[in-house]
Parts: sequence; C-alpha cells; structure tokens
Amino acid sequence: MTIFPTARLLPALLAWTLVLHVWIAGPLWAGEGADVYTYGTVDLQLSAGDARALEGNQQRRGNSPYSHTKLNLFADIVANERLTVFNHLTLDPSARATIGTFLRTWVRYSVVVRPDFDLHLQVGKIPTPFGHFTERAYTDINPVLGFPLMYHYSSSLRKEQLPASNAVLLAHRGQGTPAAFTGYDGNANGSAGLPMVYDSCWDFGGSAVGSLWRFEYLLAVTQGSLSDPRSNASDNNDGQQLALRLGFVPFTGLLLRTSYARAPYLDRAVTEDLAPGQDVEDFLQEIIGVSAEYEWRHLSVIGEWADNRWESPTIRAAGGGDQDLQVTGFYMEGRCKLQPGWFVGGRYSGLRYGRIDDGSGTGRSIAWDWDVDRLEFGTGYWVNEVILTKLTAQVNDAGGPGAQHDSILAAQLTILF
Repeated sequence: MTIFPTARLLPALLAWTLVLHVWIAGPLWAGEGADVYTYGTVDLQLSAGDARALEGNQQRRGNSPYSHTKLNLFADIVANERLTVFNHLTLDPSARATIGTFLRTWVRYSVVVRPDFDLHLQVGKIPTPFGHFTERAYTDINPVLGFPLMYHYSSSLRKEQLPASNAVLLAHRGQGTPAAFTGYDGNANGSAGLPMVYDSCWDFGGSAVGSLWRFEYLLAVTQGSLSDPRSNASDNNDGQQLALRLGFVPFTGLLLRTSYARAPYLDRAVTEDLAPGQDVEDFLQEIIGVSAEYEWRHLSVIGEWADNRWESPTIRAAGGGDQDLQVTGFYMEGRCKLQPGWFVGGRYSGLRYGRIDDGSGTGRSIAWDWDVDRLEFGTGYWVNEVILTKLTAQVNDAGGPGAQHDSILAAQLTILF
C-alpha cells in the first residue's frame, strides 16, 4: 500500500473523515426532510500482461484500470427537491497521490423541472464536460476494463516544459509516461504527457445542464483544460476553460452529440521560456468532437471521434510560421446481452498524430508522436444484482521502432453495496 509523506497524511485523513462522515453519519445530520443515499463498489482484479501495455494504461496519479484493488464510495445528499450534493471518493492503494485528489464533490441546483424543459446548475468538482465516456467509466457500466485512448493516453507533449524546436519534440516520441520521459532539456521531472482528454480527474468549475424537447445541452466554465483538469482548488495559469456540449435524440434509441472546448493549457512554469510579450494564456488547447449511441433490443453501439489541437510557442512550419500540434482520437464500442446476466463487449480505439516539419530544412514532415491502436474485448456475467464478474483481453500497438502487439489478460470481480 502507498505510504503517504507526513505532509500529505493530514489532508488525506481529513478527506477520508469528511466523506466517511457523510457516508455513515449523513442521515443523522442532513436534517429533517433530507435524504442521504450511500452506496459503493469494490473492484478486485488479477491481470497478466506485458509491462509496456500495463504502463500504457496507467493514469498520471499511478492508479490504473488494472489496479488489483479499488474502492469507490458514493454519498448523495438530497436536501430537497431542488438541491442535491454529490460526493464520490476513490481509494486505490497503487496511487501516488493523496486521497484528497480523488474526492469529487459537487452541488446541483434544479432551476426549472418541466416535462418539456429542465435546467440545472452545478458547481464544484464537476463531471468532464465533453464527449460520451464519462458516464460509462465506472466498472459496473464499462463493458471492458480499459478506457478509450483519447480519454487518458499521454502524448509526448508537456505542460511545464517546452521543446526548444521541432527536432527536440520529435526526439521524444513515445515518451508520454513519466517513466519513459527523458526531458526535453535532459531534465526529466517525472510528469506525464498531455492526453486529449483526462477523464480520471475532474475539474473545478460550474455548469448549466438540461434538456429541451429532444435536445440536451451543457455549458461549463472550469479552471483547467480537458488535457490538464485541476484536481485541487489551485490553478496553474490565469485562464479558464469554456466547454459546450449539445445532444439530440431524433428517435428512441439514438443519441447524437457534439462537443467543443478551448482553454489555456501551459503551466506558468514556462513563462521565462516564452518570447517577450507572450503569456502562457495565449496558447490554447482546442478540441471538437462528435459521437453517436444507438440501442436496439439487446445491442448497444457507441462511436466517438474528436480532433484536438495544442497551440505551441516553439513549433514551426517549414516556412517559419507557427504550427499547431494536432491529434485525432476515435473509438467504436459495442455491447450485446446474450442471456439474462451475461453479456459480451468490445472496443477499438486509436490516436492519429498530425505531421510537423522535421526541422532538417528539407521540408519533410512526420508525425509528432507515434500513432496508437488498442483493441479490447471480453465477457461479463452478473451473478446476482450486486456481483459482477468480467474476463477481458486487451491488445495494444503503441507504434515506434520495433513496436510489438503488447497484451493484457485480466479477470475482475465487482461487488456493489
């Protein structure tokens, strides 16, 4: 089990005390008329696989979908018909961060609730305001064990270090994880690279969500960016993120969505490396995506595509102008119920990195990071209403010289309580 340094122990204990107090004693102090719903999941897993594949699934805090043990605690306090406080805490012994960073608390206030229109305001550490995966990331809903690549996989781009040139960035392709990164300037600081969307951390901010007729909508303002959400109350630059998501249900069973977000992504630690007159807030992450979900009888199919661009102060096109770092992410996922309690599922996901000038002066362009592919499939069985078992396999192709198909075989037992 992870041993926390003394400086981190007190915040972790305070976070645990707060959530356990809500989870166990909530009904006693919530007040007359308030309802407290407490529940949780325990995930136990055994896995065997290539070290590179396991490392590619690891999140920036050291936890992983393939961690051997994980506990989720939920406590929803319904103060009245309009006000609800949501609390979620994850405990993963493999994590390198304090428990406090895993605490998600946000408040929802229902402004309007009518059959044809509803509007809700949310504030706190709110769910990821983009795409189609956040609500399906929990182990009792996810048909497999891993995540789509676009929702966690680290590129070789950093927020707190700038590559001096195109050639320097290209020399670090495939070094997205802290263990692989050698540092643009030879000084590796142990940080992870930037993913398109980092769903494992939620961001501090506020949002308006609701529906109108067959449409759903979400508008959010948060402290961080999709690739670097702020899991604590402090920010690393002076910008904010604006995110918008719209959905449409043309007929029962089909949900179409489009999402957009933009935000400064660089850390103020790179300020001294910028040209005179430039600020870290001048360089944005901008992402747009579309998704579709279709359910028919026992079959569910989901597909999502997104195009992401990071503006960079040091990357140049062949003609000398600024050039963005682009990456496209996508996945296709399916789930089919075969018999009562028994289902099969699978997901194929990929990342395709844009091309930049190689810095040689020849005008040649190459992808700024290695393309990645992942295939995951498996089966699950609900023994009863609270016990779920899964057996899955994952195959990864992380690209690069000598790339091989790294694989993982895993079994999971999930208990709901």
